[in-house]
Amino acid sequence: MSFFGIYRKGHGVYSRIAVGIALGLLALFASISLYNVLIDLPNIAEGVKVPLVDIGLTWGLISAFALFVLLGFLIGIFVAGLETGISPLDAGGKKTIGFLIDTQGELQKVSWPTRYELVGSTAVVIVSVIVIGIFILGVDWFVSAIMEYIGVL
Repeated sequence: MSFFGIYRKGHGVYSRIAVGIALGLLALFASISLYNVLIDLPNIAEGVKVPLVDIGLTWGLISAFALFVLLGFLIGIFVAGLETGISPLDAGGKKTIGFLIDTQGELQKVSWPTRYELVGSTAVVIVSVIVIGIFILGVDWFVSAIMEYIGVL
């Protein structure tokens, strides 16, 4: 496989996309959190602005951007299967891709309930929870009344 080629392209597309989006959001939140922690660091050079957004270039901004790029690169390796030429990293990426492909394959075998079955099962669960709650409330009230009668409470 060539440098930065996609490992098993077209296999497990939906699971890879879902995991990639979730990890991308986590990377974004991690970068924003790092920026918020480092926001008070001074500007690199007074008057230097980031084009298009017109904010000062700070060490916090550079660190957050570097973290986001690094995490994006790792997401690319472990979700898309990008090859880097670093054997342990590539092997881990291939194992992760294999897991995601197998996960999607297993989810396609699942027998999903119909809408009617889902509504019926949900109704049974809700009614059961209410009945058990009322039973526990009654037992608690009864035991508390007995304990008060004999002077324990």
